[in-house]
Amino acid sequence: MVKIFHKLVSIEEAKKILTDSFQKLISAEVVDITDSVGLISSEDVYSTLDNPPFDRSEVDGYALDHRSILNADDYNPIKLKIVGTIEAGSKYLGKIQDLNECIYVATGAPIPRGSDSVVMVEYTKREGEFVYVYRPTAPGENIAHAGSDFTVEEIILRKGEKISAEKIAVLSASGIGKVSVLSKLRIGILSTGNEIIRPENEIEFGQIYDVNGPYVKTLLDSYKLIQSDYLGIIRDSYESIRDSLESYLKKYKIIITSGATSAGFHDLLYSVLDDIGATPIYHGIAIKPGKPSFLYSINGNLVIGLPGFPLSAASVLYTVIIPSILSAYNVEIGKPQSVRLGLKITPERGKELILPGILSRNGYVYPIFGESGSISRISQADGFLIVSGDRIFYNKGDQVNFYKMAEHEKDLIAIGSNDPILERIILLTTNKAIIVNAGSMGAIEAMINGYSDLGGLHLYKDGQYNTFVMDDKLKMKASIIRGFDRIQGFISRDGYKSFREIMERKAIFVNRNRGSGTRAIIDELIESEFGKNFDKSAIYNYFWEAKSHAAVARSVLQGRADVGISIKFYADLFNLKFHEVKKESYDIIVSRDFLDSAVGKKFIDNLKSLKQTNPPSGYIFPENIGEIIS
Repeated sequence: MVKIFHKLVSIEEAKKILTDSFQKLISAEVVDITDSVGLISSEDVYSTLDNPPFDRSEVDGYALDHRSILNADDYNPIKLKIVGTIEAGSKYLGKIQDLNECIYVATGAPIPRGSDSVVMVEYTKREGEFVYVYRPTAPGENIAHAGSDFTVEEIILRKGEKISAEKIAVLSASGIGKVSVLSKLRIGILSTGNEIIRPENEIEFGQIYDVNGPYVKTLLDSYKLIQSDYLGIIRDSYESIRDSLESYLKKYKIIITSGATSAGFHDLLYSVLDDIGATPIYHGIAIKPGKPSFLYSINGNLVIGLPGFPLSAASVLYTVIIPSILSAYNVEIGKPQSVRLGLKITPERGKELILPGILSRNGYVYPIFGESGSISRISQADGFLIVSGDRIFYNKGDQVNFYKMAEHEKDLIAIGSNDPILERIILLTTNKAIIVNAGSMGAIEAMINGYSDLGGLHLYKDGQYNTFVMDDKLKMKASIIRGFDRIQGFISRDGYKSFREIMERKAIFVNRNRGSGTRAIIDELIESEFGKNFDKSAIYNYFWEAKSHAAVARSVLQGRADVGISIKFYADLFNLKFHEVKKESYDIIVSRDFLDSAVGKKFIDNLKSLKQTNPPSGYIFPENIGEIIS
């Protein structure tokens, strides 16, 4: 039976429900202080003694009465008799009975009776049982008095306070070796799906590696309040899911699953949960991506369902699950930043749209679009932006909420057309680069708005490549650097040479995304064969858009498409047939500021160094590579 999403809860409703549910699973427990960092104190903790517990010397030197050396200087040293020695840890206190006496004390040693200061050994000269002192001291100088740090019965750790390494040092100084804390939430993590395999196994067609299991565990473990265990993969069978849940719910108060949460016939989690007596708390959150998420309760335990696609799971984790856990411990949750939106966005009505985004140089958030199964979008992002579905659209420059993950240190932001050689040069230049494939038009828009440092482009107009885009607005901000030539053409398993042949053979075509230079080549070829008024939808799957050259080649290689337009590099890499249609100039638009920077200069040097190498298949490296051409 298909599970229907009758009523979706909002993000705030889901967080309130989860926070209350988590709080019921948290209790107090006593742990060794060395295991308490990052945890929350469950009670006020009082000092059991003064610190320091006795007056002690802060330096190696001589304890004395300051009156005995009032007039000491380099020309008039004062001679004192050494009547004892006190080492750190010594129980011997000693006593000074005369102004002409002193006692040697090591750092940390108790201060002897009759002395009120310590002169540093650097300002003395010892000769046998006597010492010459070359400077005076003030009363209390170089002495740490008992209780000067904290005193007995002083509160040194507050109830509800997060325990830091520094707090542990204070507890240690007070002689406290164990502390009562709020218990960690222990969470078991399960991945579901017949197609999922562990990363160390050899992959076959139709299979994917388990991303969510390792990702969810390591993300949760980065929060000290959580102890998670990755429990492996459950196959899509009623018995496997039931047996695993029943077994693990005996060991864990919380189980997080990923996958098998949507409303499909093969999603068996709901049937199993209903049959073992679990009660649905909510089913579906009004967000995109991440809608098919759920919460069930069974005998006081919780089963939380995350979507299977990594970006969807990450969206729910960062905006719902983790904030709820922190809130359950009364840990202050960082409020979202209000930042300016870098591009126009149209959310789905009634749902909050969550998108990964990068923070640009000028303070805008640039959303990274793509499928909910995308993994690289998470790794590139500085955080997530959330926009409400109550508005029809958000314009560029509108203020939106942005939830930071961990902002990347960025030496280089590249937004533009996809190319493997450009990516290699970027990554050779710096390991602090962000690369967003947004097409040639995306490169221009990002450069105009000041979001990027560089971007690849291959646009053609009136017999000219790329330089025609440099209007007055762009000339103020950027230059075009000569890149290289690439061979584009039909890529297939069976050999295609024209769009007419594609139509005659009723072949499945895979297109490129709008805004890319390759899409412009495709439309130009179609118009040259059939005329400008030709209905392009007559080409089977014309509207199927791949976002990179590699994606086109993979679609053909795997048989999902018969033919596409891509670069020769991938045809040769995957041993596919290739028919050349165009040699194109792939150049790089670079901001003036980046061009003058140290990283920018290194990038140009690396680009120019390609002249000394043999070009990969389908590439031509010109003599003026790396030179400014506009």
